[in-house]
Amino acid sequence: MNRLKDEKSPYLRQHAHNPVDWHPWGEAALQRARREDKPILLSIGYSTCHWCHVMARESFEDEAIAAYMNEHFINIKLDREERPDLDAFYMSACEAITGKGGWPLNAFLTPQGRPFYAGTYFPPQPGQRIQSWMQALQYAAYNFYENRRAVEQEAEKILGRIERRERFSPWAGKEGFFSAGTAARVFEGLRQQSDPEYGGFGKGAKFPNTMALEFLLHYAWHTSSLPAFRHLLTSLDALLLSGLRGHLEGGFARYAVDRQWRIPHFEKMLYDNALIARLLADIYKWTKKDRYRAGLLETLSFLEEYLARPGGGFFAALDAESGGREGGYYTWDYDEAAALLGPGAGWFFEYYHITREGNWEGRNILFATQPAEQFARGKGISPAEMEDFLQRCRQKLKTNQARRPRPRHDEKVILPWNALAVTAFARAHGATGSPRLLQKAEETMAFLLGQLRAEDGRLLHIYGQDIPAFLDAYAYLIEALLELQAVSCRQHWLDKAEALMRQALELFPEESSGLFYYTARGQGESPMRQLALREEDMPSPNAVMAANLQQLGLLLGRPEWQEHGRRMLLAAGNRLLESPLPHARWGTVLLGEAFGWLEIAIAGPGALEKAREANGEFFGLHVLMATEKPNDEYPLLAHRWPSGGETLIYVCRDYACRRPVREVAEVYLVV
Repeated sequence: MNRLKDEKSPYLRQHAHNPVDWHPWGEAALQRARREDKPILLSIGYSTCHWCHVMARESFEDEAIAAYMNEHFINIKLDREERPDLDAFYMSACEAITGKGGWPLNAFLTPQGRPFYAGTYFPPQPGQRIQSWMQALQYAAYNFYENRRAVEQEAEKILGRIERRERFSPWAGKEGFFSAGTAARVFEGLRQQSDPEYGGFGKGAKFPNTMALEFLLHYAWHTSSLPAFRHLLTSLDALLLSGLRGHLEGGFARYAVDRQWRIPHFEKMLYDNALIARLLADIYKWTKKDRYRAGLLETLSFLEEYLARPGGGFFAALDAESGGREGGYYTWDYDEAAALLGPGAGWFFEYYHITREGNWEGRNILFATQPAEQFARGKGISPAEMEDFLQRCRQKLKTNQARRPRPRHDEKVILPWNALAVTAFARAHGATGSPRLLQKAEETMAFLLGQLRAEDGRLLHIYGQDIPAFLDAYAYLIEALLELQAVSCRQHWLDKAEALMRQALELFPEESSGLFYYTARGQGESPMRQLALREEDMPSPNAVMAANLQQLGLLLGRPEWQEHGRRMLLAAGNRLLESPLPHARWGTVLLGEAFGWLEIAIAGPGALEKAREANGEFFGLHVLMATEKPNDEYPLLAHRWPSGGETLIYVCRDYACRRPVREVAEVYLVV
């Protein structure tokens, strides 16, 4: 009996009609496994995952395969976005067993939930060096029932490997770590993995790696490193031209399967778009280049038009498939596009690489390899004329595209992902001065704080579900509250950030290092309580918490919180230097310690206008507060009220201030 039809998760409901006897994760399934002494098959994915859909069609809808699964296993389906804690643990097991991970994740467990075998996608027929799904099932079942002692021993070994991966060796002492030299070592580590030709990192599939790009942004600012700045711009420009970008409706897909950024994995996630948007906001502040502003506003418009939930918050994602076809909504048949655009579309086809034979599986993905102004020069017309022509063509395709079956929404409203969106809208308000963007940020924050709380005041992970929030929710929400305080100059957001930090310090501490566990006390159901040092698609929650402690310590006059952040950084220090790409946000935290956070205090009757202007500039890592009346409640504003009706800007580090200035442009002269 399949038990998924009444689940709230869209991913679980997608499997509700499989002939597999699926259980949702929970005590009932776990007790049944122990009572019947059967192995557990735990299959983990998410609703917008293309290969999850493929494996479902190929294997989980097959009656014979389902019968074998039902006879030999207790089968559990899990949405990784509902339970990222369990996903992280069993993904660690898969990586320990196979050396790689991904989704769908299929883990075979003892009745006590300990993994003894795992893999990702298994095809219906064996391929080169890969088992078929039936072979994997038979292998796991045979070993469990006929070789039980070896299975238990293997499970013990795997737990040992995961425990060793979780261990960290703190940097011995403080001397020499919080330095420009250490930051340079992080940069060199990233540079060795960078792709100077196409941007980004690595020579295979390309992820945005926004945390590493953010490190380059701040490293270039603090050290005037031209190589860091160039690689940042090369990567961002490649993203804006790439097949990841929705050139008609906006938004960015999750990653490209090729080095040149041309072929996307088509699902569009809230968190990717939020992280890219805030990076575009920062680079626009620095460079004032129109292409970054346009990309920023287009990305936020995509979130509002296609992911906004009526009533508040943002949905999690859009599916990779539509009409049963991967990328079906986003790709074009040559004749279809030619009929829509008419005989004058040759330049459009040339610019976006649309060919009669197709540039991907017989169809066409829109991507460019040069800016429109460069293309225009080659054709002998003005950039404005070329952009107008391209825009008219894009609009015709967009109008037709809107008539296609739309990709499905994953309608979960996930707190940490929404917190990232709040930061993006708030920072975009700072960059552009748009009041509407600030309104969206504040409305979303009010929704999150009001609707995603349990009766005891703790945060909830997903709207409408009784799942306690994990560390990432607290980390990203505090970060968003700090951003809101800076761009709105409304101190009540800072007060809420302080309250959440106090709550997190009670719920998640790992006392020996100052780090935080990913799950709260008493929350975990996995065999091991894990830390969250490493990052994949999103910033390390521990690194974000360290940065939050740095800022709150400055804003509230809490040196012990600043020291706590330093302890965390030292705990992660060796991991950062050994492997900077998956720990890049820690690198940005290091920059705050090595070069110091800039403290900007603005006081006087024109303080809010000056603050609005200051938020439109890029000053690297900084905190900002402003007041239009005397305010001694916060250390940054205390005793700053100028005489004579002036408005002054105080620029400080560690509360040591330069002579105040009157104009925002003068801040650059004293930093």
